[in-house]
Amino acid sequence: MNKEILAWSAQELATKIKQQQVSIIEVITCYLNQIDALNPSINAISHLRNRASILEEAKKKDLQLKNGLAEGLLFGVPITIKESFLVKGMTVSNGDPLLRKYVATEDAELVKRLKEAGAIILGMTNIPLFCIDWQSTNFWNGQTNNPHDVTRVAGGSSGGSSASVAAQFSPISIGSDAGGSIRVPAHFCGICGLRPTEGLLSNKGHLKNPNKPQGRRHIVVPGPLANTIDDLTLLMQVLANHQKYPLPDIPAVDFNRSSWNGETLNIAVSESINDTPVDEEYLGIFRNFVRQLKTSTHQIQYDHPVYNEEEAYVNCSKIIGFEMGVNSLKIPFMNVFMYLFILLKYRDHLWAKGMAQGQNLSNLKYAKAMDAKDNFSNLYHNFLSKHDIWITPVCAMEAYPHQRAGIPFEINGQKVPYTKAIASFNFTTAYSGHPILVIPIGTKKNGLPVGIQIHAKKWTDQRLLDIGKYLEQVVPLSKQKTP
Repeated sequence: MNKEILAWSAQELATKIKQQQVSIIEVITCYLNQIDALNPSINAISHLRNRASILEEAKKKDLQLKNGLAEGLLFGVPITIKESFLVKGMTVSNGDPLLRKYVATEDAELVKRLKEAGAIILGMTNIPLFCIDWQSTNFWNGQTNNPHDVTRVAGGSSGGSSASVAAQFSPISIGSDAGGSIRVPAHFCGICGLRPTEGLLSNKGHLKNPNKPQGRRHIVVPGPLANTIDDLTLLMQVLANHQKYPLPDIPAVDFNRSSWNGETLNIAVSESINDTPVDEEYLGIFRNFVRQLKTSTHQIQYDHPVYNEEEAYVNCSKIIGFEMGVNSLKIPFMNVFMYLFILLKYRDHLWAKGMAQGQNLSNLKYAKAMDAKDNFSNLYHNFLSKHDIWITPVCAMEAYPHQRAGIPFEINGQKVPYTKAIASFNFTTAYSGHPILVIPIGTKKNGLPVGIQIHAKKWTDQRLLDIGKYLEQVVPLSKQKTP
């Protein structure tokens, strides 16, 4: 029964719980046993809630269910939370060594919604130092390993959340993405992840330092992770329910109204972004997937937005650097420290330059940076208005072996800088603010999964998920033929 429970999607779990085909205590015990068995080797969960408290909550919910008092789309469903969202009573470090023992005294807005929907929070998931990296490692909680191969990374900065879903520690999780932090872990772990339209989900209580204002308001976007598109949709129906939870700072966009009715799609495809090399075997799987799409009635066109990558990269980093600076230590030459930290760790002058400049931006220069962001968003809007979706690789390769950040990768026999291999696919695409969905499309000969990014126009998140569900059906067909 344990294996059967772990195999159910969140949607199936919610239905079976509601129909009392399985007890919540049985479900939660099953997941806790899975965590006990595998988390020591995977280290996806950095802080597990008190086991007795979790089981007591499950018992209470079972009683509510018997008394006809169960409410919420996620009633009794277990979930894990990235350790950058405030969860009352839980350790929330934001990846900051100075906060590694901080216990939150309130819930983030999205956590409140998950609790009201009946979800049971099992624990917090591991993140990298300062939530900056595509591997989830820090010196106080250690290294998160990929469930498919523990010698490889799970991705970052939402690597703990992705690994939790892939290892069946929870059927669903939430993470966040500023430069691929949902998309890369989903791709590395072989699951689905959505970076929603920027501004659709609340950042209140996310990356929030105690006694300091909310700093990160742009580019960083919370989002769901799950094994299926249906589960992503289920989570979004809770997280983006602005009719039930109106907020003055978020437009009351009805998530359920932007659906796709199955009409013919105009699909743009790019085999790379900004001419970054892509691993040949991964590219073969990607091409085979596109080949299957070409047998459909949909229109396929090789196309991509045209822009100055370096300029966009620096401007994006300026905004992130400025908004991180709100919560930075107030010490002399903080901008110099930031520059050296990024340069020495990641060997990326442009990223370091933008982040350092952001620390000391004047009001005028910040406004100019936001103007540049608006102009860039318009560029992507115009491109995505020509096409219903745009399909690209997620990064240059599959999950890589554990290594120090900044060391170049060898791709197709040539060295590619650490950030170039990943950031070229994820930084400037985040800068635009449009929604991006990742789904797995196959497995390399080494057993590691690979996925695709599906981009769409802003505020069409439900339509994107509908299209993604359709594309999920193409994946089994593409696997029938070897690339």
